[in-house]
Amino acid sequence: MSDSFNLNDVKADGDIVFGNKKTEHHYHQQNKTRLSVLFEKLNCEFENKEEISGLIDDLNRYIISRDVIGLEQKLTDGNREDLIEDALWLKEEYYKKLTKFQLYNSAQKIQACLLASILEKFTYKIRPLIRANSTDIEVSKAISNEIINPLMQLIEQEGIEDNLLGFSATDIEGMIYYLTGRCHIKWT
Repeated sequence: MSDSFNLNDVKADGDIVFGNKKTEHHYHQQNKTRLSVLFEKLNCEFENKEEISGLIDDLNRYIISRDVIGLEQKLTDGNREDLIEDALWLKEEYYKKLTKFQLYNSAQKIQACLLASILEKFTYKIRPLIRANSTDIEVSKAISNEIINPLMQLIEQEGIEDNLLGFSATDIEGMIYYLTGRCHIKWT
């Protein structure tokens, strides 16, 4: 018996194998961030009408006011009366979005995550500028560059720009004034 083969007339679109062929497939799942996972969960919760009652602790800490001074007084104390009219509108627009989706666990987690990020960035990047008597233009530019733009880039980068919450730069700015009104952010 001979182990030789004649392949002169053989035609194939793929490999010609005599014996066993081992093939390995490597699938690389893109690492997902906490936000992208939460937005996916929110879509499922919304489709399945998986509503909850009450607020999660992480969000509730931002809902409760720390004192009763309020948004207008905070901006007045910080010599930013020029922002009051827009700030009141932006805060209200964000509040509508907050309450519209408050029955969804993932929406609450997303809101808490973004509010925490805004509070941290304002406390450590914006407030020092205010306290150093930076100009209003410098402070506004820093708010845009340090808070609004990075959060919008994060949302867009995750491919979640078409999310149920529909976050925009207006919403992110509204969150700043919401936190100011609840006395988590100070302008002095």
